[in-house]
Amino acid sequence: MRKIALLVSASCLTGGIVMAEPVLADDAKTKKSVKTTEQTKEMPEMTVTDAATTKLFPNTAKATPTYVIEGADVRTKINATTVEDTFRYAPGVLIRKRYMGDPNGTLGIRTSNSFQTAHSMVYGDGMPLHNPLRTTFSGAPRWSMVSPSEIETSEVLYGPFSAQYSGNSFGGVVNMTTKMPEKFEAEFDATGMFQTMHRSGRNETLEGFKTFIAAGDKFDKFSIWGSYNHFENQGQPQTINAAAQTTPVLNTAAQRAAQAALPRANGGQNYQLATAAPAVAYGDIGISQPITDLFKMKMGYDFTEELQGRFTFAYENRQDTVDDPNSLLTNANGTTNWGGATAAGVSANTNYYDPLFNKNIVVPGSVFGISSVERNALNYGLSLKGKISTNWKIDTTASYYDAKNHSVTSNLNPNSPQNQYKGQIVDEKPWWATYDLKLATDKFLGRDDLSFMGGYQFNHATLGLKTYNSNNYAEQTTSGLTNDNAGTTQTNAVFSQMEWRFLPDWSLMAGARYDYWQTMDAHVYDYTLPATSKLRIQNYENRDASRISPKASLEFSPNNWTFRYSFSKAYRFPIAEEMYSSQSRLNSQTIAFPGLGPEHGYFHNLMAQYDIPRGYVRANIFYDRVSDEISNTTQVVNGQTTTTFLPIDQTTAVGVDLTFQQNDFFKLPVDVMFNTTIMDKEITKNARNPILVGNQWDRIPRLQINGTLTYHVMPVLDGTVGVRYRSDSFQTLTNTDVASQVMGGTDESTFVDLKAVYKLPVYKGLKSSVSAGIDNVFDANAFENHPFPQRSYFVNASLKY
Repeated sequence: MRKIALLVSASCLTGGIVMAEPVLADDAKTKKSVKTTEQTKEMPEMTVTDAATTKLFPNTAKATPTYVIEGADVRTKINATTVEDTFRYAPGVLIRKRYMGDPNGTLGIRTSNSFQTAHSMVYGDGMPLHNPLRTTFSGAPRWSMVSPSEIETSEVLYGPFSAQYSGNSFGGVVNMTTKMPEKFEAEFDATGMFQTMHRSGRNETLEGFKTFIAAGDKFDKFSIWGSYNHFENQGQPQTINAAAQTTPVLNTAAQRAAQAALPRANGGQNYQLATAAPAVAYGDIGISQPITDLFKMKMGYDFTEELQGRFTFAYENRQDTVDDPNSLLTNANGTTNWGGATAAGVSANTNYYDPLFNKNIVVPGSVFGISSVERNALNYGLSLKGKISTNWKIDTTASYYDAKNHSVTSNLNPNSPQNQYKGQIVDEKPWWATYDLKLATDKFLGRDDLSFMGGYQFNHATLGLKTYNSNNYAEQTTSGLTNDNAGTTQTNAVFSQMEWRFLPDWSLMAGARYDYWQTMDAHVYDYTLPATSKLRIQNYENRDASRISPKASLEFSPNNWTFRYSFSKAYRFPIAEEMYSSQSRLNSQTIAFPGLGPEHGYFHNLMAQYDIPRGYVRANIFYDRVSDEISNTTQVVNGQTTTTFLPIDQTTAVGVDLTFQQNDFFKLPVDVMFNTTIMDKEITKNARNPILVGNQWDRIPRLQINGTLTYHVMPVLDGTVGVRYRSDSFQTLTNTDVASQVMGGTDESTFVDLKAVYKLPVYKGLKSSVSAGIDNVFDANAFENHPFPQRSYFVNASLKY
């Protein structure tokens, strides 16, 4: 009944929005597929348009619900410090960006949550930026390989309804297209960022800045563009350290003596765990300090007016440091308490007595450790897109990504009396190579009513993880290998689809995808186990599997209306981390599951859209049923996090997203955009743990609402107010995390954002602008496992020639 009520409410709301404003007379009918430059300019506010796909290649994802965002609108209306901010107001999209410069800005789309990063695909100019090896917090797309200043247009595709995308599009696909010069141009952009932060005993103003410089030119058929993007910031502490309170047991003389012998930990703040159990907050892990340098070069060559080749090269150096943990606890002598430790300089879960609360708490020394991470990454690709004959077009891209991640963590805080500079070092070497070929025609077999697309894809991804003990983390020396994990996945795929426009206003599209998946060279070596253990050395046999995924859609487009039903059966094969990651780290442990099989599901979407002058109203009703859905299962005990990946027998999700937008609303100088997504996703079958049946899927809000209102005060001055609302959700499948505004929970939240842009007079071809903005105007205190930023301020100056 609840699901039926959701759909009835959505249908009523859609009708209300359509009736809210009459259709005004217009010289040209505005359709969802905007095919002219003039029409695109009429609808600049995040409008669905085929501009990103019809320039040089047909739109072969027509069956997929799509939302397009123009880069010019982002620069005008969003305080975008990194490229993931582009999608801040997109319907059904959740990006867990914990702070400006967060390397773990995980992506969730519709019914796939932000820790199911293997359910979403991200491309920059056709080059994959999603992580095909890692998931959860470490599987975020490589957003920082693209600067927000270079975006021309972006689109979000919802669900696996196009044959050209694998089952990694269960949630959806993000495509970003960057600009190339048509003549000489140069640009300089500088942004300052400030956050007023007051949590866990801190009251500080955090600062950061971003600079972007670029230049390019076109010489006849050859074009070149280069840029440098520098970003650094101070992000609020991402972990508030808290310990559950336990009441001392004093029934016997021995117990009283043991209690009296406990070391004192004075101080702390009254707190609660995500389960609402009483706790003591005793500090944080420290300020996050990301620094990123991105160097990029793009070269293009126009073989003809309708066939373009492009080469892209990018190098990124990224450093993340956390080196100032804060402790609110003091020892009996008044010195700072840095948690439990052994005489050997190793962290220990030590029981303390806190007289302020008359309770015992367990405080490990490792929660006050310091850390640093450095990533060096190369990304380059070669593409060819456009017309190769009278009726046929090509879209092909070969790309390569290679990174080296080096992280260093101390066992104890440097100020701890027991500190002996012991720590841990992790070296990660991920790389992937891809090739994608698509051929398409809108006049198949010489018939005007047939379109065809077919192609081939190759994806190869290798992950290597080595964990070492260190006797001197400051010198980054290693003293022994503790874990060695590695594995490779490879997929070869062929796909095709055909569209038949069998009657006026009617079309039918059908397609299929064949994936052949392999794992190779996988092993897990755990040297923390005894030499006699069978689990110490594990070499896994190569595996392979293949699946066929059918796709279909039916569309009816009379006058200003469009109705489309889309269907897909899709498979998503597990990635290396889900199968082979097995690490013992200072505060966490992961356990491998090498036998994981593919997820598989049925996906349905029914779209209705009505086009109004300079805008549209749209509703999508969607229903997903997924079997063997892989879940990241986590348990935290005394600060130690244990993670593994387990399949859930079946989940069912139903939802609706509604979008309304119009420029020059009621012929006023006002642009309006509003969308809401209503979802319900539950576990419907699970023989392994039946107690979970009926529970809500984790990290999925039942309600999201986004809206922007832009007032064009003058031709040179624009002001925008944006609102982002999401209901609360669970962090665990057990649905036991019920506390709000605490570490480990996900809160209901409303963020209000402001931005104003003033364009200065043009001087000898030099365009300039200044802007100012505020995110989270009302200083909402919200958590998604980690705390989100509090009120943040932005100032920006931009010069373009």
